[in-house]
Amino acid sequence: MLDLNEFLTFSAVAEEKSFSRAAEKLGISKALASKHVADLEHALGVRLLHRTTRKIGLTTAGALFHERCRQLIAHAEEARHEIEQFRSAPGGLIRVSSAMAFGRRHLVPAISRFLARYPDVSIDLDLTQSFPDLVTAGADVVIRQADEPLLVALVARRLAPVRWVACASPGYLARHAAPSTPAELAGHNCLVYYVNSRGEWTFTDAACRVHTVRPRGNFKANSADAVLHAALGDLGIGVVPTFAAGDALRSGALVQVLAGYRLPERGLYAAYLPNPTMAHSTRLFVGFLSECFGETPYWDRDLP
Repeated sequence: MLDLNEFLTFSAVAEEKSFSRAAEKLGISKALASKHVADLEHALGVRLLHRTTRKIGLTTAGALFHERCRQLIAHAEEARHEIEQFRSAPGGLIRVSSAMAFGRRHLVPAISRFLARYPDVSIDLDLTQSFPDLVTAGADVVIRQADEPLLVALVARRLAPVRWVACASPGYLARHAAPSTPAELAGHNCLVYYVNSRGEWTFTDAACRVHTVRPRGNFKANSADAVLHAALGDLGIGVVPTFAAGDALRSGALVQVLAGYRLPERGLYAAYLPNPTMAHSTRLFVGFLSECFGETPYWDRDLP
């Protein structure tokens, strides 16, 4: 009889192209992952993977079988969600993906409160900058900043606005006069959060005129927290989301610059695949996050 755990392991290896990463994803040893795939190939009587010392690829039979495995895993997830609706209280596992800065600062505290209210629920949280493929990555909910057109293939519930602020430390501004217009940023060391930047900063003034600048500086990072800490370290002027910079702005550790100009606003969304049998606990979780954050999120209180 075929072992469905072997199907799951093979699918993970095919997607990760690595026994080590697949084993880590599944929470098993690399040796067990290798045994699962070898046993599956023996039971089927065909080779599913090409293996070399440097890479792993699918054979023709393996590619066909992987697609069937994906369908089987998806049906199993639907079955799990259907059955969970019969629980007397919310329970089961919710797999959540979030960007690192927001996840650490705001999502983890919200999850703690949610689990205190629903102790039979378990949450696996993956903090990563990349937007995972909801079909293959195994996430039930992805929490991300986005523009609505990017989410047309998913069900997406807006949780909060994401506002941005140009800011610097008093120490930096003591050495460099604060810019009065976006064009004056050319004379400053700019700290760039490049995940959400196309290499440009766009400001809008009170007359709705748009001012676009290409920031130049000696520090770029793919983390809002990294840019925030660089600004706190007197390195330059950064454009940072208020969910990261709010506390520093309220305390005076950072000072807003170009306050007469507005930066584009994005939305924070909970995204998930269309699924009529979505688990009750997952629906509760998304609704809970919407209540926690909202259109006037707590991290924006007392900010201009």
